[in-house]
Amino acid sequence: MEENKSVEETEEKVAIVGSIMKIKLSKKIKFNDVEIREINLDFGSLTGVDICEAESNFRDRFYVPVPDANYSFAYQAAVAAKASKLPYELILELNHRDFSAVTGATKGFLLG
Repeated sequence: MEENKSVEETEEKVAIVGSIMKIKLSKKIKFNDVEIREINLDFGSLTGVDICEAESNFRDRFYVPVPDANYSFAYQAAVAAKASKLPYELILELNHRDFSAVTGATKGFLLG
């Protein structure tokens, strides 16, 4: 029964509207005096430049020699920042639950 509850919570947390994936945060975050309650990921708007900049951001901040950056949480966060047009630092400050939801959605996009 408890397993069903978490599935329902996940379904309410993530919604797809058009080409945008909306993720409701479990806990609002305040960043630069702006309150954020939802992250909108628009993967369809990403360009090659966005992906390359995300890779550069992740490698500059968290250099880890990985054979495939698509599996790195830091890279997924950098791509999510580009897709949401939010600062990379904001994505990194999300609590674990919200960070996992955002990076999980991004991993799905990257590997999809």
